[in-house]
Amino acid sequence: MLLMALTCGFTVSNVYLNQNLLLSMADSFHISSNQIGIIATLTQVGYAIGNLTLVPLGDLFERRKIILSLLILVCLSLIASAISTSFIWLIISNLLLGFFTIVPQIIVPIAAGLASDKERGKILGNVAIGLVCGILGARFISGIVDTYLGWRAMYWISFAFTLLVILLIRIYLPQSKGKQTMKYGELLASLWPLFIKENILRRACISQGMMFGAFSLFWTTLVFRLSNSPFHYASSVAGTIGLVGIGGAFATPIIGRIIDKKGANLASILCMNLSLVSFLIFILSGSSLTAIIIGSLLVTMGTQANQVACQAKIFQLSEEKRSRLNGIYMVSTFLGGALGSYLGTLAWSHFKWMGVCSVGFIMVLFAFTSIIGVKKKLNSIQQVKIN
Repeated sequence: MLLMALTCGFTVSNVYLNQNLLLSMADSFHISSNQIGIIATLTQVGYAIGNLTLVPLGDLFERRKIILSLLILVCLSLIASAISTSFIWLIISNLLLGFFTIVPQIIVPIAAGLASDKERGKILGNVAIGLVCGILGARFISGIVDTYLGWRAMYWISFAFTLLVILLIRIYLPQSKGKQTMKYGELLASLWPLFIKENILRRACISQGMMFGAFSLFWTTLVFRLSNSPFHYASSVAGTIGLVGIGGAFATPIIGRIIDKKGANLASILCMNLSLVSFLIFILSGSSLTAIIIGSLLVTMGTQANQVACQAKIFQLSEEKRSRLNGIYMVSTFLGGALGSYLGTLAWSHFKWMGVCSVGFIMVLFAFTSIIGVKKKLNSIQQVKIN
């Protein structure tokens, strides 16, 4: 479990490390802050496409071999990003980086399969600590590296750590064979019918898609907010706030225990309320650094813990389809993240911080619509398992 959490953290960080590098990238290629936002957006779009086309392979093939192959491709994408000589090159390399960095979503079903029904929430929560640390740690480290070594150095550093992860996976991760015998084309063709059939899956996609969209909206635009009046801070400060947000990682095991004892639906409601409160704090006290720090902690806790709650819901549906279920779910999550990054930079360009916070608040409100009708269905699934 420790290896899984570490691997999730180091690999998922590649999707987020560019968010604190955007201003430096814009200076290097002489483009506006609005234009450079496409880098963060397309990295998450690439991640969503990878979840749709690559994660389902975990239901077919030996998962450790898939993970190692993907990590090698991640290394090549990191090198391409580090040596980018044009804005278009940088866009393509980051899109590919997002596409191949879907290793955590192959690992999570492995963790779910190792856990009993009574402890699945707890196990998923523990693995999610690595995810949260990777997401926010990337912002912290990238901000410091950007300040002292430049944005290209961050990609080389990530390349070195990815090589270390490859070694650890090769030595320590046990083999895990998929249980499906269908062809790849049939596997992909089954995704849409699966999405249409499973109401719980659809609602989980809406819930975390909107929550993660609001999360990405905040973290993508934070560096813009802190570089303007009244703060005028360097990008490293936004990364430091990201380090504070890592405290939200410790909410995921707590939510995992609530899931195991009280149910995933109640856990989701608690998570959404945390995110709503965070955006209220941003709206009412957006000129206070203390308020921003507190709000960043709450929005991180709410978003990452809700991911665990939603995964606990969908993993109850079918053991044999967990990779596909998780793939569909994460596609929606990161499409929501890409939407949030895009809306964040758009709102900042036209309405500054108040516009950003208002859009985030509305996205969390929309996530609440996913709760209606889920509890009864979850109870019926649990009753069938008991019988």
